[in-house]
Amino acid sequence: MKTYKYIIFDLDNTLLNFTKSEHYALQDLFAKYGVIFNEENFSTYKEINHELWSKLEEGTIQKAAVLETRFARFFAAQGLQVDGKKADDEYRQFLEGRNDLIDGAYELLDYLTEEGYILFAGTNGVGRTQRQRLKNAEMTHYFKELYISEEVGFEKPDVRFFDTIFTQENIKDLSKVLMIGDSLSSDIRGANRVGIDSIWLNLYSDKSVEDKPTYECLSLKKIKELMNNNNL
Repeated sequence: MKTYKYIIFDLDNTLLNFTKSEHYALQDLFAKYGVIFNEENFSTYKEINHELWSKLEEGTIQKAAVLETRFARFFAAQGLQVDGKKADDEYRQFLEGRNDLIDGAYELLDYLTEEGYILFAGTNGVGRTQRQRLKNAEMTHYFKELYISEEVGFEKPDVRFFDTIFTQENIKDLSKVLMIGDSLSSDIRGANRVGIDSIWLNLYSDKSVEDKPTYECLSLKKIKELMNNNNL
C-alpha cells in the first residue's frame, strides 16, 4: 500500500521555471522604462523583492504592499518615478506570456497521475498569473484543484493556507498528504507546521539548516525515482 494519497505541489521553481520566466519578463519591463538590464540592476530588484516577499511570508505586510511598491522602489533607485501598481501589472503581462518549465515536470506529473495520486497545486502568488502560466504549460488538468495564496487569503507557510486545503478537500488523515516544493521557508516550513511530510526539491544543492524536509531530491527525475522505488 502506498504511503501517500494526496500531493500538494508548489509551482514556482518546482514545476514552472519562475527564475527563467522572471528573467525575461524583467528584461522586457526594464526596456519599457529605459533601464538597462544588467547584473547590478537585476540584483537591486531582487533584493527589494526578496525583502518584501519575506515580510509577506512573515505576515508583517499585505500582498498589496508587495505588488504596489516593489517596482516603485526599484525604479526610484534608478532615478525614475513610476506608478508601482501599473508597472507590476505590465510585468505580470510579460510573465503571463511565458511557458518555461523545470526539467522533468511532465514526466513526474504523468507518472503520479497514472499511479492514482490526487494532485493539488498549492502556491503563493497572484491568481490570474498562476492560472495563466499553468494554462500556457498545459498542466491545469493534472490538478484536482488549484490553491493560490491570493485566492485562499493566506500565504505559505501560514497553517491556514494548508488548513484551507484540508477542509475543502475533506482530508482527515494528514499522514496521507505530501508537500513537494523548492522553498524551505514556505513549502517545507509550512509542511512542518501542519505536520505533513515533504519533499524538498533542492535544485541548487543548498544546505537545509532550520527547516528539515522528510525527503530531499536534486531534480524532478529523482523525485519520480524516490516515489517509485520506495512505494511512496
